[in-house]
Amino acid sequence: MDGRTRLGAVLWVLVAQYFVLLFVVEWRWEVPYSWLSNAISDLGAATCFQSEQVERWVCSPWHVVSGVSWTLAGLCLAAGAVLVRPLFPDVRTARVGLVLLVVTGLALTVVGLNPEDTSRSLHIAGAVVAIPVGEVAMLLTGLALARTDRWRLLGRIGASAAVVAAVALALMVAQVGGPALFGLWERIAAFPVLLWAVACGVALPARN
Repeated sequence: MDGRTRLGAVLWVLVAQYFVLLFVVEWRWEVPYSWLSNAISDLGAATCFQSEQVERWVCSPWHVVSGVSWTLAGLCLAAGAVLVRPLFPDVRTARVGLVLLVVTGLALTVVGLNPEDTSRSLHIAGAVVAIPVGEVAMLLTGLALARTDRWRLLGRIGASAAVVAAVALALMVAQVGGPALFGLWERIAAFPVLLWAVACGVALPARN
């Protein structure tokens, strides 16, 4: 494995900071924050406002940290997908999946740079692209790995997680459970692709 590929794997591992900083920013909240009902985006809200969805104030003192974290995660995901190409099988599903991971990462940077309350249209556009495209990307790269002897289990896990994420997205769009469960479905829909990148960044270089 050359240095370029190793750098790509490291960038994917750095996506993990996204999850660490979610807890850090949430910890700074002075009002209750719920992973069941609050949107992920509430952590990056640049102003304080009364949310109709959760029927309480949304006020994120460290919203800048969220914005920087999400932007960095998106850049790491996109750049990493370009650099780690040699770690994946040379098949069409892997190639298309990696391109879609680049798109996912760039869309996540749009989310990070545009808070939900001050640049709502761009924020929503980024999320609308990042979540479903990320699920398809994870499915394709997972299927590519599942066809190999070495990475069959990892690939099956990735493909299965993509299906679970897609189901959660459908439940979120259908508003199953109403506002009380919006945050839960959103997290199950959005988190797996980021966890997938971290897992691949750790596992794939170890046996190449």
